[in-house]
Order: sequence, then C-alpha cells, then structure tokens
Amino acid sequence: MKKIYVIVFILSLLFPISGHTQNKINLSDYSFEIDELSEEKFITFTKKELENSQFVFVGEQHGIKEVGAFTNFLFDQAQSYEYKTLCIETDAIAAKKIKAMASAKAPIDKAKNLDREFPYSIPFYNNENDYNLFTNVVTKGGDIWGIDQTFMVQFRLNFDYLSQTTQNKALKNKVEELKEKADIAYKQAVAQKDYTAPYIFQYDKATHDHLLSLTDDPNEIEIIKQLWKTKEIYAYNTITKEYYKNNNERGLLMKQNFARYYKEAQKTIPTPKVIFKLGANHAAKGLTRTNIYDISNLASELAIMNNMHSIHFVVMGITGTAATGNPFAPSSSVPFDNTKQFPKEIQELIPSITKKYFVLNLAPLREHAYSNFSEGFKKTMFRYDILVLIKDAEAFKGF
Repeated sequence: MKKIYVIVFILSLLFPISGHTQNKINLSDYSFEIDELSEEKFITFTKKELENSQFVFVGEQHGIKEVGAFTNFLFDQAQSYEYKTLCIETDAIAAKKIKAMASAKAPIDKAKNLDREFPYSIPFYNNENDYNLFTNVVTKGGDIWGIDQTFMVQFRLNFDYLSQTTQNKALKNKVEELKEKADIAYKQAVAQKDYTAPYIFQYDKATHDHLLSLTDDPNEIEIIKQLWKTKEIYAYNTITKEYYKNNNERGLLMKQNFARYYKEAQKTIPTPKVIFKLGANHAAKGLTRTNIYDISNLASELAIMNNMHSIHFVVMGITGTAATGNPFAPSSSVPFDNTKQFPKEIQELIPSITKKYFVLNLAPLREHAYSNFSEGFKKTMFRYDILVLIKDAEAFKGF
C-alpha cells in the first residue's frame, strides 16, 4: 500500500488536479474600470507596475485609435522611470522615416506626403493618431526603433532611401532602376487587386547578389540583406505554406534586429528601457499562439537577468470599428465584435462593463491557476500581465 501512496503523491506533483482544493476566484477583485486614462486610479496602478521595470509591451489590436493613445499615456508615465525609446512593428528604414517626420514642424503633413508617394509602405502607422505618439516621443528626446521585417510593398521606399543616402554611384543607379520596377509593380497590384504583383515576388537571388556586390558599406549591406530576409519570410507564408517557419523566422529576425539596437544603446546606457507597440501576439511571454518564443519572451528574460522585470499588456476592443489597412478592401474600416474570441471568464464579465476601459490585473491570478479557470484563460494569464478591454473602440484616422 505504501508504494501506491508514493506513486499517487508523485503523480499529483507532476499533474496537479485543477480546482479540487481552492475556492472560485472573483475576477472583479482584480479589475477596475475607467472612462479616462488620466484617472488617478489608473495612474497609480501603472506607476506601481513601472517601478523597477525595463520593458513595457503594448500588445495591440491593430487598426483602433485607442491603442495609440494608450501607448502615449504609458510613455508619459514612464518618463519618471527613464524610458526614452519606443519600439514598433516596422523595419529600421520605416522607423527612421517616422522619426524624421515626427521631428518636423508639420509631422502629419510630412507623413501624408510620404504616404501619397509610397502608399501602404508603412502599415499600421499610416494614421494621425499614432503620429501624436511619435511626436510626443521625439519631443521628449526619445528614439524610435523598428525591429520587424520590411513590409511586402515597401521595397520601393527602401530603394528610394538607398538612392537618397548612398555616395556610391553604381548602387544609386541600380536601386533607382529597381525602384522604377517596384513602382510599376505596385500600380499593377492595385489596379488588378493582385497580392502577387508587388515587386517582392520579382526580386530574385541574382538581383540581390548583384546589389550586395556594388557596396562595401555595412549599413547599405544590412538594408539589402533585410530585403532578402523578408522575401524568405513571406515565401514561407504565400508560396511554400510553411506557416511555422514563417512565424519563427520573423520572430528570430525581430530578436536579431532588437539586439542590434540594444547593443548600440548600451554604449551610453547600461540597461536601456524600451516601450514596445506591437501586435498582441508579439507581446506574449512564453509560447505564443503561433507556437514560437517571440521577441517579448526574450525581453522578459533579459529584464530578469538585469534584476528588473517586463510588463506585458494586451489591449483589445470588445466591439467597435477598426481600420482595415487593405488597399483592396471596399471600406477603410469595418465593424468588429471580439466577444467570442475571449476566454469564457471574460465573456461572462463583458455584459457588466459600463466604462470605456476595463483593466484586469492577470499576474496575481497565476497563483490560482488551477481554480476552475478555462484553458483559454490560463493561456492569457501566463502570456500577459494585464488585460485592457476597450468598449466601443474607434478606427484610427488614416491618411
């Protein structure tokens, strides 16, 4: 009999039985509602979270204006904690363009002009609401990092950047030739509503190798290498249908690009602090919905190594409208209802929400992880620290 008891005890350690000894947890004890981000309750809450932190992730639902305002608020609150950097879901060239425009006398006008010249080259941030954030970052002496891949219709923008900045005549002539081809391909894609028409699908290894052969400048080489990397990543999704590789290679690229910025920043700041504004999946700790360990997981461990911590928000609309960011869509914004996408515990809370923002502190719930919570809710509470739901979200104001 003693052996049986020992086996049962070991099994109970390996596979805890869900909810058999604990009382049901009331989520309202861990949440609150506000109509304005500036309310003292939320300021006190965020300042406590920011203490001894190194990284803040805002995992967003793309296309709604409230996320930009939310990130802007956090950036203001984080000034007392030495945060000066905003990291966004673009490549380095797009981030440089955004910072330059945000530094200009008329940022919105500059951004609109760029969008007219290179439409849809900078996704997610072609709107006035996010430029309030970018301008605020620059005004406070901050920097903007872009760690993502080059967007699929962005080749023409990057060719133009190389043309404008290089001192290498041979490279300049070649990228101007390629920019013309990329412009023609984009117009064809829009006219024919053809996702396979952009220049990324024409860009081949011979052209890539030829570009690399024209320069020995490290910065130019890196820009060109990023073009080929993004072609590989998109190919895993659109051509070979290797979706894990698509997500994993993109995650690896984000980590590598982040490391490059981080090491450079360390030359003047031992432990740089960064606020990230990325799609919700990229802000999750641990194994993400796409079964990879993303940039957010790297940052969370890095903060721990530095005796600090990271904060991971997921910010979603409950219902509302969102910008589509699709040149082929019949409308620039569409209504949405995310209710059924949330875990059942959140679905049960939604009818009682009366104010604009619902804030649920997930982190302290982890010690009750086996107290009758659904699997979906458990995943949410371990991937993110704080859930913010927005009632009647609005599409951002596009250019």
